[in-house]
Amino acid sequence: MAAKDYMAHDGSDGSTMSERITQAGYDWSAVAENVAAGQVDVDAVMVAWINSPEHLENIMGDYTMFGSAYAFNKEGTYQHYWTQDFGSGDAEECEGATSSGSTTVQDATQNVDQVQGEADTTQTATEAPATPSPTTVTEAPVTDAPATEAPVTPAPTTATPVTDSPKGKDCESNF
Repeated sequence: MAAKDYMAHDGSDGSTMSERITQAGYDWSAVAENVAAGQVDVDAVMVAWINSPEHLENIMGDYTMFGSAYAFNKEGTYQHYWTQDFGSGDAEECEGATSSGSTTVQDATQNVDQVQGEADTTQTATEAPATPSPTTVTEAPVTDAPATEAPVTPAPTTATPVTDSPKGKDCESNF
Protein backbone atom coordinates (compact mmCIF):
# COMPACT_ATOMS: atom_id res chain seq x y z
CA MET A 1 0.00 0.00 0.00
CA ALA A 2 2.69 2.50 0.98
CA ALA A 3 4.88 1.92 -2.08
CA LYS A 4 1.98 2.67 -4.42
CA ASP A 5 0.28 5.25 -2.16
CA TYR A 6 -2.82 3.05 -2.27
CA MET A 7 -5.31 2.35 0.53
CA ALA A 8 -7.83 -0.48 0.05
CA HIS A 9 -8.44 -4.17 0.68
CA ASP A 10 -8.20 -4.89 -3.02
CA GLY A 11 -4.61 -4.65 -4.22
CA SER A 12 -3.49 -2.00 -6.68
CA ASP A 13 -3.27 -4.90 -9.17
CA GLY A 14 -6.96 -5.78 -8.59
CA SER A 15 -6.24 -8.82 -6.40
CA THR A 16 -8.47 -9.49 -3.40
CA MET A 17 -7.25 -10.00 0.14
CA SER A 18 -8.32 -13.66 0.09
CA GLU A 19 -6.52 -14.22 -3.24
CA ARG A 20 -3.27 -12.79 -1.84
CA ILE A 21 -3.49 -14.93 1.30
CA THR A 22 -4.12 -18.05 -0.81
CA GLN A 23 -1.26 -17.11 -3.15
CA ALA A 24 1.03 -16.86 -0.11
CA GLY A 25 0.33 -20.56 0.51
CA TYR A 26 -2.08 -20.36 3.44
CA ASP A 27 -4.80 -23.05 3.27
CA TRP A 28 -7.60 -21.22 5.04
CA SER A 29 -11.17 -21.81 6.11
CA ALA A 30 -11.74 -18.22 7.30
CA VAL A 31 -9.78 -14.99 6.79
CA ALA A 32 -10.27 -11.34 7.67
CA GLU A 33 -8.29 -8.16 7.26
CA ASN A 34 -8.06 -4.75 8.90
CA VAL A 35 -6.25 -1.98 7.04
CA ALA A 36 -5.63 1.61 8.06
CA ALA A 37 -3.60 4.60 7.00
CA GLY A 38 -2.53 7.86 8.59
CA GLN A 39 -2.17 6.84 12.22
CA VAL A 40 1.38 7.67 13.36
CA ASP A 41 1.83 4.89 15.91
CA VAL A 42 0.50 1.54 17.11
CA ASP A 43 -1.57 3.13 19.88
CA ALA A 44 -3.41 5.38 17.42
CA VAL A 45 -4.17 2.65 14.88
CA MET A 46 -5.31 0.20 17.56
CA VAL A 47 -7.63 2.83 19.10
CA ALA A 48 -9.11 3.46 15.64
CA TRP A 49 -9.64 -0.26 15.00
CA ILE A 50 -11.02 -0.98 18.47
CA ASN A 51 -13.46 1.94 18.21
CA SER A 52 -14.84 0.47 14.98
CA PRO A 53 -17.27 -2.43 15.64
CA GLU A 54 -16.35 -4.19 12.37
CA HIS A 55 -12.61 -4.01 13.05
CA LEU A 56 -13.02 -5.04 16.67
CA GLU A 57 -15.02 -8.05 15.50
CA ASN A 58 -11.99 -9.16 13.45
CA ILE A 59 -9.58 -8.54 16.33
CA MET A 60 -11.72 -10.51 18.78
CA GLY A 61 -12.73 -13.14 16.21
CA ASP A 62 -12.17 -16.86 16.49
CA TYR A 63 -9.00 -16.89 14.37
CA THR A 64 -5.91 -18.95 15.16
CA MET A 65 -3.32 -17.20 12.99
CA PHE A 66 -2.34 -13.54 12.78
CA GLY A 67 -0.08 -11.35 10.68
CA SER A 68 0.55 -7.63 10.91
CA ALA A 69 2.54 -5.09 8.92
CA TYR A 70 3.46 -1.40 8.91
CA ALA A 71 5.00 0.64 6.12
CA PHE A 72 6.05 4.28 5.89
CA ASN A 73 6.12 6.42 2.74
CA LYS A 74 7.15 10.03 3.37
CA GLU A 75 5.74 11.01 -0.04
CA GLY A 76 2.46 9.09 0.42
CA THR A 77 -0.93 10.64 1.03
CA TYR A 78 -1.16 9.06 4.50
CA GLN A 79 2.55 8.31 5.09
CA HIS A 80 1.73 5.51 7.58
CA TYR A 81 0.08 2.29 6.33
CA TRP A 82 -1.07 -0.58 8.56
CA THR A 83 -2.58 -4.02 8.02
CA GLN A 84 -3.72 -6.96 10.15
CA ASP A 85 -4.59 -10.33 8.60
CA PHE A 86 -6.42 -13.02 10.57
CA GLY A 87 -6.98 -16.62 9.58
CA SER A 88 -8.03 -20.12 10.54
CA GLY A 89 -7.48 -23.37 8.70
CA ASP A 90 -7.34 -27.12 9.15
CA ALA A 91 -3.64 -27.57 8.37
CA GLU A 92 -2.08 -25.01 10.68
CA GLU A 93 1.51 -25.39 11.73
CA CYS A 94 3.88 -23.01 13.40
CA GLU A 95 6.27 -25.08 15.45
CA GLY A 96 8.92 -26.75 13.34
CA ALA A 97 7.41 -25.57 10.06
CA THR A 98 9.77 -24.68 7.25
CA SER A 99 9.37 -21.67 5.04
CA SER A 100 10.87 -20.73 1.73
CA GLY A 101 9.54 -17.18 2.05
CA SER A 102 11.69 -14.15 2.60
CA THR A 103 11.27 -11.07 4.72
CA THR A 104 11.97 -7.58 3.46
CA VAL A 105 12.79 -4.93 6.01
CA GLN A 106 12.48 -1.31 5.00
CA ASP A 107 13.71 1.76 6.85
CA ALA A 108 10.71 3.12 8.74
CA THR A 109 12.52 6.10 10.26
CA GLN A 110 10.31 9.11 10.73
CA ASN A 111 10.43 12.50 12.39
CA VAL A 112 8.19 12.88 15.42
CA ASP A 113 6.90 16.21 14.11
CA GLN A 114 5.66 14.89 10.77
CA VAL A 115 2.12 15.93 9.96
CA GLN A 116 -0.39 13.11 10.00
CA GLY A 117 -2.72 13.02 7.00
CA GLU A 118 -6.42 12.35 7.22
CA ALA A 119 -6.68 8.67 8.05
CA ASP A 120 -8.91 5.86 6.85
CA THR A 121 -9.46 2.39 8.29
CA THR A 122 -11.28 -0.34 6.44
CA GLN A 123 -11.99 -3.97 7.24
CA THR A 124 -13.23 -7.11 5.57
CA ALA A 125 -13.84 -10.76 6.49
CA THR A 126 -14.32 -13.78 4.25
CA GLU A 127 -15.31 -17.39 4.90
CA ALA A 128 -13.84 -20.04 2.61
CA PRO A 129 -16.46 -21.69 0.39
CA ALA A 130 -17.40 -25.31 1.18
CA THR A 131 -17.07 -26.14 -2.50
CA PRO A 132 -14.78 -24.41 -4.99
CA SER A 133 -16.45 -21.21 -6.17
CA PRO A 134 -15.47 -17.58 -6.61
CA THR A 135 -14.64 -15.83 -3.34
CA THR A 136 -16.59 -12.71 -2.47
CA VAL A 137 -15.10 -10.18 -0.09
CA THR A 138 -17.44 -7.72 1.56
CA GLU A 139 -15.79 -4.50 2.63
CA ALA A 140 -16.68 -2.75 5.86
CA PRO A 141 -17.42 0.96 5.86
CA VAL A 142 -14.46 3.31 5.95
CA THR A 143 -13.86 4.78 9.39
CA ASP A 144 -12.11 8.13 9.66
CA ALA A 145 -9.46 8.20 12.37
CA PRO A 146 -8.83 11.44 14.25
CA ALA A 147 -6.08 13.65 12.82
CA THR A 148 -4.42 13.83 16.22
CA GLU A 149 -2.62 11.16 18.15
CA ALA A 150 -4.80 9.19 20.55
CA PRO A 151 -3.93 9.58 24.23
CA VAL A 152 -2.28 6.61 25.86
CA THR A 153 -3.80 5.61 29.18
CA PRO A 154 -1.34 3.82 31.46
CA ALA A 155 -2.42 0.42 32.72
CA PRO A 156 -3.20 0.27 36.44
CA THR A 157 -0.64 -1.40 38.67
CA THR A 158 -1.12 -3.26 41.91
CA ALA A 159 1.64 -3.60 44.50
CA THR A 160 2.47 -7.16 45.50
CA PRO A 161 1.70 -7.68 49.21
CA VAL A 162 4.52 -8.86 51.46
CA THR A 163 3.58 -11.54 53.99
CA ASP A 164 5.57 -13.61 56.45
CA SER A 165 5.61 -17.31 55.70
CA PRO A 166 4.51 -19.57 58.53
CA LYS A 167 7.23 -22.03 57.54
CA GLY A 168 9.96 -19.42 57.48
CA LYS A 169 12.81 -19.98 55.04
CA ASP A 170 11.25 -23.07 53.41
CA CYS A 171 8.99 -20.77 51.37
CA GLU A 172 11.56 -18.06 50.69
CA SER A 173 11.62 -16.76 47.12
CA ASN A 174 14.69 -17.40 44.99
CA PHE A 175 14.13 -14.24 42.98
